[in-house]
Amino acid sequence: MVLIALSAAPAAAQLLPEQPLTLAGGHVVMGAEVTGTIAPDDPGFFNYTSYEYNALRNFRISVSAELKANDYVQVLGEVRLDQGHVFEMYGLFLRVRPWPRRRFDLQAGRIPPTFGAMTRSGYGISNLLIGQPLAYQYLASLRADALPANSDDLLRMRGRGWLSNFPLGNPAPAPGLPMVNTSRWDTGVQAHGVVSLFEWTGSVSTGSLSDPRGRDNNGGRQLAGRLVARPHVALQLGASASTGAWLNQSLETTVPRPAEVTRARQMAVGGDAEFTAGAVLVRGEVIRSTWDMPPVAAPVIDVPLIATSVLVEGRYKLAPGLYLAVRGDRVDFSEILGSRQRNTWDADTWRIEAGGGYSITRNILVKGSWQRNRRDGGRVTHEDLLAAQVVYWF
Repeated sequence: MVLIALSAAPAAAQLLPEQPLTLAGGHVVMGAEVTGTIAPDDPGFFNYTSYEYNALRNFRISVSAELKANDYVQVLGEVRLDQGHVFEMYGLFLRVRPWPRRRFDLQAGRIPPTFGAMTRSGYGISNLLIGQPLAYQYLASLRADALPANSDDLLRMRGRGWLSNFPLGNPAPAPGLPMVNTSRWDTGVQAHGVVSLFEWTGSVSTGSLSDPRGRDNNGGRQLAGRLVARPHVALQLGASASTGAWLNQSLETTVPRPAEVTRARQMAVGGDAEFTAGAVLVRGEVIRSTWDMPPVAAPVIDVPLIATSVLVEGRYKLAPGLYLAVRGDRVDFSEILGSRQRNTWDADTWRIEAGGGYSITRNILVKGSWQRNRRDGGRVTHEDLLAAQVVYWF
């Protein structure tokens, strides 16, 4: 029976597409990625995203398409179905290449992220493990539509980003914001080019790094840029920066000085590196983000709130199609002064994840991982989780 099952798997795989589908004489190209992930419940909400679902328990279908009018103009888009029922247009943008022979393009619409090394990595195939890096997924308690009146309100929400609430603005409990939100793309314009050993990207968009948006909510703009250098075939070095208004304009009626709302900005800088040699891949990234807060009442939050993330991950290929991987990352938060204590404004959090993957066929990958989560606040301070994932793409 085992031999029959093993022989049936490759036969079934042959019935599935292995290459992107090309239609209309090459003018339309379509691809897809199907990901199924299973894990125990996550009572500490360490893996929850801004869409209020557990990233370790998900069934996702992503379908992407490129409509190529000619060598100068293309339209690209991607739709996603998460949890089997959350359907959204993830990306949709026009790409213009004024000089097809040069590596330069302009994009407008729901554009890919500019900031960071991990933002363009897919949830499935390009992720070495199953969990997502903390900076791109873990929810801090801050919200764009609600504000703490003072530092005590913020300190009460330490480690509660999965469902935080504040007295000003929207009173309903809701998820907070990650440092960098990869659950959706932003809307704006973007320029991208390659010159010799350097690749650069710059964009102007409606939202902020923590809160990408399809529609503007504050009249502000986000400016973001990224530069990547490849001094050697095995080495890549990157730097990113971003600044954007992050609070909802509706909060102007809740603070003594309304102009402080539109002036409040999220500013972030990041640096990353990747080294590849034979069977070894090593990556690292550091991100520092600050959020301005309008002062309201004593004890006043009179300094920007800071979060700093550090990530290191690596992969080793044991054999063709088989690899092991490990990731360690953490997010640390700055201190603020409350009426009774001085503490970090959110709970410092760290994670270690180890596991591996095996390619059954060229485009079917299975993964398994073990994850250890720890933080110094919240209702649940530690959690160990096992997860498994199957990814198919074409």
